[in-house]
Amino acid sequence: MRSRQIALLSLLALFGYAAPALGAQPAKAGFDEKAIADFYRGKTVRIVVGFSAGGGYDQYSRVIARHLSKYIPGNPAVIVDNMPGVGSIIAANHVYNAAPKDGTVVGNISGPIVLEQLFGAPSVQFDMAKFRYLAVPVSETYLMIVVKKAGVTKFDDVIGAKSKQVSIGAIPGSTVEHAPILARDVLGANLKVVSGYKGTANVRMAIESGEVDGFFNTWTSVKVTSFDKVKNGEWIVLAQLSEKPIKDLIIPNVPTIPQIAKTNEQRLIMKYGTSTPNDFGKSYVLPPGVPADRAAMLETAFAKAMADKELLADADKGKLEFDPLTGDEIHKLVAEFLGMSPDLRSKLQAAMKGGKK
Repeated sequence: MRSRQIALLSLLALFGYAAPALGAQPAKAGFDEKAIADFYRGKTVRIVVGFSAGGGYDQYSRVIARHLSKYIPGNPAVIVDNMPGVGSIIAANHVYNAAPKDGTVVGNISGPIVLEQLFGAPSVQFDMAKFRYLAVPVSETYLMIVVKKAGVTKFDDVIGAKSKQVSIGAIPGSTVEHAPILARDVLGANLKVVSGYKGTANVRMAIESGEVDGFFNTWTSVKVTSFDKVKNGEWIVLAQLSEKPIKDLIIPNVPTIPQIAKTNEQRLIMKYGTSTPNDFGKSYVLPPGVPADRAAMLETAFAKAMADKELLADADKGKLEFDPLTGDEIHKLVAEFLGMSPDLRSKLQAAMKGGKK
């Protein structure tokens, strides 16, 4: 984790980054376990997932929900509600503005929606710097994936005058959309971006029906939902959107961002548009205003649940990885990202401009 933060600050410094005045994650308060138990006993805690059922976010939240109650005093029921739309912006807006601020609603939202806030998207009605961060189960790396029948076998096949066009399914406001837009408009990949899907489960259905040729998705999600398709060669992995190769990627020699980018500026734009926001991708959050003792308890409960041997055994059956980040670590990454220099911000925004063509 420390190395990610150092790398982030070093790269921001290249563009004149100065530390932002965004405030710190609220200090961890102590809590009276009896008072907390009295509040939660007989209640239900909802985890609002910003994507449709069956995708990676949903899978993680359902595993966590099965084990979280034992670490919340009063042992409330814990359920998962799906509220898909605009890359989890709808869920983020709901949790931030409309949901009860009493500690009974937790949002599971996508880190990359920080880009929509950074660029002032009108759909954003929240401030990522003001959420109370509870946990991220694992940082993620996105892959560019196409079906074998699309007729391309490597990233260079979609680059250049003689390239073959492939259609890519996308989810608005998420890296599933940001990544193909940047690959097309920054790297020159011959991609047709087909947006409007509510979750990766919907995109996978579109791939199966032949509606699109592929998508960008995380390796953690692919291992859960479609591992056999990659293993048997039905799906071809063309690129991985990270600075370094994924250690357990079963396909060898898949190029990374430094290998598919032709210039340092391209590399930085791809990194900040795709890779860095996914260091805090699957964020569990509370809105501002939740009582400090309940917020502190929930952060502690998430940490204990994600170290629970039964949860990890359950996760292992579903090929879900856990390498969690704490609330303080997540908040620091978000604050640093939102504090990027105007120069880097304008370069990134220009690269994504016109992405809906």
